[in-house]
Amino acid sequence: MLDYLTEVHENIYLAEIPLKGNPLKSINIYIVKTDKGNLIIDTGFNTDEILDLTRSFIKDLDLDIEKTSLFLTHLHSDHTGLVNFYDDLGVKIYMGEVDGALHRDFMERYGNHWPKIESYGHMQGLDIDNLKIEDHPGFKYRPRKKFEYTPVNPGDHIELDTFDFEILDLSGHTPGMVGLYDKNKSILFCGDHILGKITPNIQFWGFDVGDSLGTYLSNLDKIKELNIKHLFSSHRFLVDDVNARIEDLKQHHRYRLDEATKAITEKDCTVRDVTKALQWDISAKNWDEFPKSQKWFAAGEAHSHLEHLRALGIADYYEDDNGVLHYFLVKN
Repeated sequence: MLDYLTEVHENIYLAEIPLKGNPLKSINIYIVKTDKGNLIIDTGFNTDEILDLTRSFIKDLDLDIEKTSLFLTHLHSDHTGLVNFYDDLGVKIYMGEVDGALHRDFMERYGNHWPKIESYGHMQGLDIDNLKIEDHPGFKYRPRKKFEYTPVNPGDHIELDTFDFEILDLSGHTPGMVGLYDKNKSILFCGDHILGKITPNIQFWGFDVGDSLGTYLSNLDKIKELNIKHLFSSHRFLVDDVNARIEDLKQHHRYRLDEATKAITEKDCTVRDVTKALQWDISAKNWDEFPKSQKWFAAGEAHSHLEHLRALGIADYYEDDNGVLHYFLVKN
């Protein structure tokens, strides 16, 4: 068996795929292999190296492609980048209906999605950083053509031999991220909802989506009620104590909210101002040395925290003549 391929549960294999040059370092691709069929969960970026590794684990596990399906937990390119490879093979693809609808515009540079990301950067005050969407990892490693998929929604089921996977709503990290939950086996494939060591990036997805951080925190609490014994997440090590990790993540966001509140206490701030005031676990001495490709994600996370403060009635914003948002502390 390939050295990056591990059997993590009966009939479940983990392929740890490197994401070179990305702070995430790697992605965990899961393969459920049974006598009656197979299910691959997520794909990795659209790169030749990851494509070669994908072909290798398909061969090493002796997967019958005609009996294999693909499940995409959410729209990010490290989870969907190679979807065209599977689509070209005729593999049946499942994807959450909400993220699937958003993902239709991923392929087009000037469709709805990427100009909207640029508009968020503008309102966040990032124009001064001269960011280019072409350097955004999501754009750079995205699929290049549209694909056929079967939309799924929370409450739907995918049955595979002895597995009965219920689709769970895990939105927050993206507007429509979904997971696979087998109640009888206490198994959850959770995408980026709960990660070991690192914290999932919670973005601002637009005022129409609303308080993404609030949604994320609510969906964290929902997982605590499920008694998950086997959590299979998409990055870093596998988490043993799920509920303890959930509390760690909630504490992280409480700290982030305190940081954001402190930043707007003394003066009105742009999202960029607040982003610079937050502490980041990244090898950069200051904002100027921050990787440009990661500034999109950092500002988006700061913005989601500001919007959560606004949902709580703690903060509000005004828009200046240039369309840049300025957040301030609401005085009681």
